[in-house]
Amino acid sequence: MVPSTAPIVHPAAFQGERETLGYRPRFFPTGPVAFAPDGTPYVRASRPDRDTGDGSDDGFIQFLDPADGRWYAWSLVDILRRHLGAEAVSIGTNVRVNDTAVLCDGLGDLYATVRVAAPVQGGFLLHRIAANGLWQCHPLPMVARLERVRPPAGAVEGPPMVVGHLEGRPTLMCVERAPDGALRLGAPVAFGPAGAGLNPPHSGAGPVAATVGRRTYLVYAGAEPVPHSGQPTHGAPFRSPKLAEAEKGPNHPGTPQYVVSVDHDTGQVSEPVLLGFGQNPYSPTPDNHNCPSIVADSRGILHVVLGAHQHHFWYVRSRTTAPASRDDWTAPEALGRRRSYDCGLTYVALAIDSRDRLHLVARNMSRGYAADGTPLAADAINNESMMRTLDYLRATPQPDGTWAWEELGALVMPLWHRGYSIFYHKLVLDRHDRLFLNYSTYAAQLSPDAVAVYRSRWPEEAVPEPPPGGLWMRAHDPAMLLSDDGGNTWRLALTGDFLEGR
Repeated sequence: MVPSTAPIVHPAAFQGERETLGYRPRFFPTGPVAFAPDGTPYVRASRPDRDTGDGSDDGFIQFLDPADGRWYAWSLVDILRRHLGAEAVSIGTNVRVNDTAVLCDGLGDLYATVRVAAPVQGGFLLHRIAANGLWQCHPLPMVARLERVRPPAGAVEGPPMVVGHLEGRPTLMCVERAPDGALRLGAPVAFGPAGAGLNPPHSGAGPVAATVGRRTYLVYAGAEPVPHSGQPTHGAPFRSPKLAEAEKGPNHPGTPQYVVSVDHDTGQVSEPVLLGFGQNPYSPTPDNHNCPSIVADSRGILHVVLGAHQHHFWYVRSRTTAPASRDDWTAPEALGRRRSYDCGLTYVALAIDSRDRLHLVARNMSRGYAADGTPLAADAINNESMMRTLDYLRATPQPDGTWAWEELGALVMPLWHRGYSIFYHKLVLDRHDRLFLNYSTYAAQLSPDAVAVYRSRWPEEAVPEPPPGGLWMRAHDPAMLLSDDGGNTWRLALTGDFLEGR
């Protein structure tokens, strides 16, 4: 019996949703769900015991047949074998580094990107044409992710864009559909300098592109520090001693985060606009965890969350539907300061619903709970029992044109663990504004007792002896949360929930 509200609490070592709540989904929620126009759900899956990257018999796209309520799957390896004419194909299925998303367009065509390791190496775009059920396979010049292109009101959504790194630079490729249903891939367009970072596809994976009319806005994190302007860095004075000291130095502390736009009529990329900085309290230099995410609302106003690494996020919003300079954006607003000592957000998962509400999920390095999970007062701190939780924030549009943020606390709480954790979380919406959050709790730096539990749970898995103190374990037992009331309450998603959403 699953609870009607979060947080989902893991009370003891590797006692998660299945052990404590009897969660036994008939699908495998390794990746975020995508919905066809008729409501059919698709979920990409990979096996946690094969997350080393050997995908010779791994990697699937699951789909639910409403006629019998059963899940079926296409093998990504089988699709690639046919198109490559190879007896064996190995693909990257490691949830720690690879994009795990699938997307549907307005015709119901399905898309996924894959990193092939053998017999060739490189990225591929897989495309299933809904009208005839045929798969196409397109080689890409880079390992890439997919970004939706939301059309104007009343228009049919077309194929997604492809975004990745080519020769070290963040790069965009537009995709068009020919009259016969085949795809045409545009030329690569670099939109940032070498070394610039994109919101990581393994965790958070919030969109890095938002299209308004004939212009796409893209965000990235710079790899080079920005010389200090003489004006205080937003967030200063910093509580972090390292950031406070760096604020006196020649550069702004933190990771600079930028927005550019691509004009689809001319192919021109605009000059980058510096939106702000994301910080890491332990280091003032640029950090590739600190990457931004962007969405557009129903009016074409752009919303950006600037990423951080165990620090505050920052929120900025465009003042116009065609921002061209920093003056066209609001000043950064801190997110993650509900409690004076709670400021450890990382990995931006961002979505916007039909009412223009912003939904944000991030990992939080939290010191705001007692050892038993009881929330502490705003001025209290528990350094003896710090843990990483999966937290939810929401912003609602106000009559004066602003957005009011609420920090609504933890959705997932591994109460037993105080070492390194990550959740590989992704957040999506369906056409009914229902929120779906998939995650896999990964707990590292284990105590001897926790190692013993791990061995007993997965005895077939090779564990070094003695086990190292680092990140040797794997993320098992993925789960998916659902909110059908705009984020007020959350529960574990079951197959019947997808049938109800059709």
